[in-house]
Amino acid sequence: MMAGHNTWRTLRDKRLQEAGVEEHPEYTRALRDMDLGDRLREVRVARNLTQAEVAARAGISQPALSRIELGGGIPTLEMLDRIGRAMGVRFTISVGEEEAEQIDLLAG
Repeated sequence: MMAGHNTWRTLRDKRLQEAGVEEHPEYTRALRDMDLGDRLREVRVARNLTQAEVAARAGISQPALSRIELGGGIPTLEMLDRIGRAMGVRFTISVGEEEAEQIDLLAG
């Protein structure tokens, strides 16, 4: 995890505590976006790829990929597919509550 993300989490926790609030939907979404970016960066680095290489292969700009990795950009499913292909991986994305029944829409 990046130091900047850790600092953000600390600041978020402090502000929520000061406001007397458990959680806020905007913080939840921002954390989810940052976690996605962290995971994409981990995969890219593990495969010894630069942002420039992945971006070129995915047909996006390097700054756009950087923004996604930093949690500041939310890629579409199509863009995630292109990024995954550029890194030679297939992403599986889960939505909904973890305890809920899981249904594979693409299973034949």
